[in-house]
Amino acid sequence: MRERVLRTIQKNQLFLPGQKVVVAVSGGPDSLMLLHVLWELSAKLGITLHVAHIHHGLRAESDQEAVAVKKMALGLGLPVSVSRVNVGNRRQKTGTSLQATARQVRYGALERIAHRVGAACIATAHHRDDLVETLLLRLLSGSGLDGLKGFPMQRVLPSGLSVVRPLYDVTRKEIEAYCRTYKLKPLHDPTNRKADYLRNRVRLRLLPFLEREFGSHVRQSLARVAALLGQDSTLLTEVTSDAFARVCETAGRNSVVLNINKLHALPPALQARVVRSALWQSGVKRPGRLHVEQVVALTKKESPSAQLTLPDEVRAWRQYHRLCIGRPEAEPQIEGIEVVVPGQTCLKSVGQKIEAEIRPVQEVSLPSSDRNQACLDLDRLKMPLVVRRRKPGDRMHPLGAPGKRKVKKVLADRKVPRRQREEVPLVLSGEEIAWLGGVEIAEPFRITKDTKRVLLLRLDSIREKDDAECQRNT
Repeated sequence: MRERVLRTIQKNQLFLPGQKVVVAVSGGPDSLMLLHVLWELSAKLGITLHVAHIHHGLRAESDQEAVAVKKMALGLGLPVSVSRVNVGNRRQKTGTSLQATARQVRYGALERIAHRVGAACIATAHHRDDLVETLLLRLLSGSGLDGLKGFPMQRVLPSGLSVVRPLYDVTRKEIEAYCRTYKLKPLHDPTNRKADYLRNRVRLRLLPFLEREFGSHVRQSLARVAALLGQDSTLLTEVTSDAFARVCETAGRNSVVLNINKLHALPPALQARVVRSALWQSGVKRPGRLHVEQVVALTKKESPSAQLTLPDEVRAWRQYHRLCIGRPEAEPQIEGIEVVVPGQTCLKSVGQKIEAEIRPVQEVSLPSSDRNQACLDLDRLKMPLVVRRRKPGDRMHPLGAPGKRKVKKVLADRKVPRRQREEVPLVLSGEEIAWLGGVEIAEPFRITKDTKRVLLLRLDSIREKDDAECQRNT
């Protein structure tokens, strides 16, 4: 058994020499075998171990279990950490089931222990029977392929820590036999024998029924199905990633913008996977089938500014041919920033910059069809120019218009999405708006036959390399 676990570890490179590994130990047969096997293999693998026990405080036996795990660890000469968590408080905040909440706080506590002791990964005792039970549970709940594949042998948490499962190919019967062989004395959680929980009913009733009716090979067959689905899921994840790259226009922290026309060109199944990826990236922790269907339906509504509320304070809304998903942000602050001429002015609150350049009129090609570029008569401008966000009542004289109009009306006529209107920078010459950034220049500052010098302004997104070059920051 020990050699089989060693082959699993080495074949899948679960550990690297020199790593410290946090071993999650509840005291039950599974985690006790895991601890014993890794302790036996630690010298050969070149790893050091740190035992972690999470005290959930849900049962009267919890205190005794914590003491027992401490004794086990000290008996092996290993350091141990016991973390007490409050599942009840967390459950009140999240509204999730008791088991789901306990799992969330457990992994959070394990991560904190791992960071504190300088560990690179967390080892848990999930085994093949757990994988089979998970497959059946998710099949009963109507999960898709990604859910039916079960849990992976190794995954990387957002914090960078790895969670590994060295007993992935070991069965529950083999674990119990190992404990008897090495005279290990595991603790037994009485709740594992209660039929109150769905997983327990799958373990105690459904699987034994399937084995009686269809043969003892059922568990092995279901584990093989999970492995095959895992391979298919990996392939589809790659296909989805490529499709997402084609459809996505911008992706930032907790926000994504997708091109609706390109999204609709995908097959329906791939549309759903791309939308689910966008929801994950935007901060929806558990995007379900209904959420995906609602977002896809949003893209087909006639209203160019339709919107939808999603879990975790995330919203989805349309901007004409764009689908935006993210959390509402505070209004951008662009107030009275002097434009560097010539040079570059950063508007960090909206992620944009204005580049200014002075050129002789002979070197400028007119007219420019790029609205992110403005050509203004330098000698008509009052320096210094100032950039700010729009205010109620702002008016300007758009190029070619007979007179002044409200900026609000100009933005609406140019079909600037409502959520972007507060981000449009206004470049002022004295009290007059000379340029509605990325939208329209003002008639009084246009290029004429008498123009000699041109101020060329360009509006662009800030990139990492720009930070050191910016001479004005907000």
